[in-house]
Amino acid sequence: MLPSVQKPVKRLQPRSYHAFRCIGADCEDTCCVGWVVNVDKPTYETYQRCDDPELGPRLRELVSINTVNSSDDNYARITLSSPSCPFLAEGLCSIQKQLGEEYLSVMCSAYPRVMNVVDDVLQRSLDLSCPEAARLVLLGPSPMEFDEEEGPPRDPRLGLLSVLHTWKGKSDKPYLYFREIRCFVIWLLQYRAYPLWKRLVLLGSFCDQLQEMATAGRHSQTAEFLEVYRDAIQRNLFDQALTSHVAEPAKQLELVLELIVGRIGSDFTPPRFLVCYQDFMHGMEWTAESSMDDIGRRYAAAHAQYYAPFLAQHGYMLEHYLVSSVHRTLFPLGAQESSRGLSVGQAAQSIREQCMLLLIHYAIIQTVLIGRASLYKTQFSTTHAVQAIQSFAKTFEHSVPFPQRTFKTLADKGIQTCASLAILLRN
Repeated sequence: MLPSVQKPVKRLQPRSYHAFRCIGADCEDTCCVGWVVNVDKPTYETYQRCDDPELGPRLRELVSINTVNSSDDNYARITLSSPSCPFLAEGLCSIQKQLGEEYLSVMCSAYPRVMNVVDDVLQRSLDLSCPEAARLVLLGPSPMEFDEEEGPPRDPRLGLLSVLHTWKGKSDKPYLYFREIRCFVIWLLQYRAYPLWKRLVLLGSFCDQLQEMATAGRHSQTAEFLEVYRDAIQRNLFDQALTSHVAEPAKQLELVLELIVGRIGSDFTPPRFLVCYQDFMHGMEWTAESSMDDIGRRYAAAHAQYYAPFLAQHGYMLEHYLVSSVHRTLFPLGAQESSRGLSVGQAAQSIREQCMLLLIHYAIIQTVLIGRASLYKTQFSTTHAVQAIQSFAKTFEHSVPFPQRTFKTLADKGIQTCASLAILLRN
């Protein structure tokens, strides 16, 4: 626990949070493959004392102390000789099976639960890189709702924490208005009078302006800005500007695919996302002879014929993804402190960067979904969409280098504002 964290006296989480149960060996994409497994200091010391004749020697041999960026939460790690955790056996964790859940590290026992602290409120969410969590969060047509509960958390093992103090003094961000800002952002993302791409264009413009206000130190104007922006949306004052955006599928694909290929070529990529990406390639009938204009035309046709009808019926899935991301990452201000050390959530520092990253995430997911819809045609289903979104989250949201590499790619192309990313949103 970070020393400056107030003891939480309330809990806030999406309504689906309490429904999560790990399905163990039935999971189609186990969290025990493809990731570094960090071990906190108390758990490491427990492993050193373990007298189990089979697991005790293995725990002492395969769990080693970190020599760099070490902390009590990130004290040691399990040595991997393959993408799989060496304690994974027949789809189950042998540590939990033989010794009990209390022997799991905080990281393993908490996943896929994500915990943030805002003042005295523990804000909990589910990481959609877990297939079961993705199903719980993404499926269901009603707008996502949140429950607030009184009382401290029942589980003393809170996991890794990110912390935001709304009362923090002089700052380059309007932390005092965090709750109002996030409530507005979630309201905008759930404003179904507009198609989702329009909501995201408006979100980008909003974050650009909020960044400019923050840079100028005009925090006291935040509440008025939120009120004026909401009123303008409800009165359709942005309609003329929104209609000026036109679809440019070839340009859209060129940028998105550069980001996807850069990620795939950089480090381990979960096989499940590779399957989705291969589906995209097959759906687009991509060959060595294909030009980007050819692919762009097929992409636009697939959107119109297969993806748009699916989106009209199931667009709530992408809305849920975005709202879940906003809640999980303390969007758009981000944490001030973290026990996570080097983490994806800390890579995007500014308001504008956090929004740009969210828009990029959406664009990549949408691109893969359109390609898969082109392949499966009328058989394209929510199962295909859940698989794509979950495998995306595991591949991109947990990649530490991806955000900064993405910002460099965008900067090299002269894209430095959220508004500049509107080209990725309209199909």
